Amino acid sequence: MRRSSGGNLVYNLLFHREVLKDVEKIPPETQLRIKQVLQTLKIAPESIHKKPLKGYDNLFSVRVGDYRIIIEPNHEDNVIFVWMVSHRSKVYDRLKRRTGDE
Repeated sequence: MRRSSGGNLVYNLLFHREVLKDVEKIPPETQLRIKQVLQTLKIAPESIHKKPLKGYDNLFSVRVGDYRIIIEPNHEDNVIFVWMVSHRSKVYDRLKRRTGDE
């Protein structure tokens, strides 16, 4: 297990293959904020406010301005899977397509 310099467990971030394309469509200043939030999720996921996503058992939304990072934490394996980054108005429609829940 990897630990941060503060002694906390470091989580591994895994990304859906489309996440890079998601982020490329976002304004640069928001991209920077998203990267900062992802770094914080790696070392201190408990410090980031996460809202459970309606209709999904283990998916959470992390707010970054008008955008949302959709994550699925696995605390037993210290992994956080990033499903998508999307504008808040498109999250549910895009997530249904991405997860195959159409």
